[in-house]
Amino acid sequence: MTYAPFLSLGLTVLLMILSLIFKIAGKLRLTLPLVYFLLIATVLNPWAAAHEKLALGILFGLIALSVISWLFALKNYLSDRSYYKALEEDMSWQIQRARERGIPFDSVYFDSQGNMRYNDTDEIVE
Repeated sequence: MTYAPFLSLGLTVLLMILSLIFKIAGKLRLTLPLVYFLLIATVLNPWAAAHEKLALGILFGLIALSVISWLFALKNYLSDRSYYKALEEDMSWQIQRARERGIPFDSVYFDSQGNMRYNDTDEIVE
């Protein structure tokens, strides 16, 4: 009976570590390769031993898909970053132009497309 608390504590620590690993894998988009790895390491071990090349090929394929998703995410991030930088520069230019024309800033606003509009008429500031 003295082993029960240690067994319970060990199981709790193991589940916490497994939970942390799955949380990290989810952030890195590696959940599917992790689940497959755990399956071939435990339940599917006899099959994986008999078909080692296929099992590793599937694992590496899943990891390759994760890397491809990382590359697409990086491409989208860089594209969004350049878009927002261009939008910021355009808005700065519009603000400078409004200052030169003497337009008070409490009478204008920016819409969702980045156009400066008058508050009362919703017309674009020319």
